[in-house]
Amino acid sequence: MKDKEDKELKTITLQEIDTRIERNYSNNKNAIEQFDKQLSERKDLKRGRVRPRDPVEAKILSRFKLK
Repeated sequence: MKDKEDKELKTITLQEIDTRIERNYSNNKNAIEQFDKQLSERKDLKRGRVRPRDPVEAKILSRFKLK
């Protein structure tokens, strides 16, 4: 009986996922805002691309640019 219970998975709906996201966001809203404020106050953060592109990567990425 235990093996059968282990193999059964509960299906959740998209609505249940959305509800969980909203609930978790509202529970952690203050922490998220405080963390975002701390990040925006830091001046030593590098903006944009940190790692330089190597020539092979640049060639591949250039194929995807809009003309």
